[in-house]
Amino acid sequence: MFIEKETSYVDSQEAARMLGVNKRAVRNLVARRRLESKRDGEGGAAARLLVSVASLEKLRLER
Repeated sequence: MFIEKETSYVDSQEAARMLGVNKRAVRNLVARRRLESKRDGEGGAAARLLVSVASLEKLRLER
């Protein structure tokens, strides 16, 4: 039996703090697929951007 580990997410502000960059840089990293993300809420601009903690940690190790 295979059980997928639940992925933790943080909002873009926390992701920016963790990387030492601003929120725009986080959005750019998501757009370039350097960070994994998902939207929280009903689509559109009002949906909050959530970033995978695992992808943040991976990117920090690459720097």
